[in-house]
Amino acid sequence: MQVLEDLYMGDIHPSERSFKKGSQYAKALNEVVKTGDALLCTLTEKQKEQFEAYMTAQREVNVLSDCETFCYAFKLGAKIMMDVLTEPTMKEI
Repeated sequence: MQVLEDLYMGDIHPSERSFKKGSQYAKALNEVVKTGDALLCTLTEKQKEQFEAYMTAQREVNVLSDCETFCYAFKLGAKIMMDVLTEPTMKEI
């Protein structure tokens, strides 16, 4: 039960992620930052405020979506384990 204890004690943070430099994710993230910076340079102060409000709202949607996906995947994994653990002995072919 070490995993449950670690989760309870806050030693596991499912929402935190790491990625390798040079990975496909790292390259995509770099492109987002680069194009975002280029876009910001073309905006007026009013447009920058609107864009920041949009980005804040988008981050909130991402957090909610990630949470929902995590919960769904966790439940699906638990259902798979329950099926595996409660399955009668396998039939011979």
